[in-house]
Amino acid sequence: MLIACPPRAASVLPPPRLESLFLEARGLMRLFDLEGYERAAERFRRILTHAPRSAPALAALAETYSFWGFRREAAGQECLGYYDAAYSLASQALRLAPERADAHRAFSLSIRRGAKGDRERAKREALIAVALDPDDGEAWHQSWRAAGYDLADPAMRRARELAPSCALENDCGTALCAAGRLDEAVLCFMAALRINPRNSLVHCNLAMTLDLKGMRTAGAEVLRMARALHPGDPLLARGWERLAGRASVFPEGA
Repeated sequence: MLIACPPRAASVLPPPRLESLFLEARGLMRLFDLEGYERAAERFRRILTHAPRSAPALAALAETYSFWGFRREAAGQECLGYYDAAYSLASQALRLAPERADAHRAFSLSIRRGAKGDRERAKREALIAVALDPDDGEAWHQSWRAAGYDLADPAMRRARELAPSCALENDCGTALCAAGRLDEAVLCFMAALRINPRNSLVHCNLAMTLDLKGMRTAGAEVLRMARALHPGDPLLARGWERLAGRASVFPEGA
């Protein structure tokens, strides 16, 4: 169930006893897959039950729902409720802690898509996050994402230096593929799968890229392996249909 927790308590940070749960939830979110989003959201909601004014937990749950919503959108599933929850949570985090980079980062992500989509403000909020914490690699990633995945943008290189992740390698792969740099794109998708070998979005993007390279059999094998891991994943089913229909397209980045 989606929850936008109303602020009631006095503390902005999670109580010390919840710090390990917060770190665990952040690690799960950064798997950038359906399993991770579901498990991370449950833990963040548990934290907010005890500390409803925790700006870091609100921001992190907002980011989880933003990523989860996009993943559902890519699979053709309902996503607007996830985007709405992300916006509500990120707005609360920003009101509670406007000095925190993660609050601005989460808000930027929450207005990337959905009914509240505002690309120009998303760019501005991401830049504020970077200014508040220049060592926040996720803020640099969001800055690059919000600006449109330009491969010449130094924000992408800075994000890779500070916070390499499955999502970042996947985003780099999709940007390279869109630029026709297919061999480099494959290397990025392979790097993403080394970080999280179960990520079905990356499997799908890799399969479609291999198909564009004229390697349809290899792409189909990638999808077969992914479907063995996630037999009920509608994104993989759609990818299989695309390969079968010789319509090689792929979802954009994470």
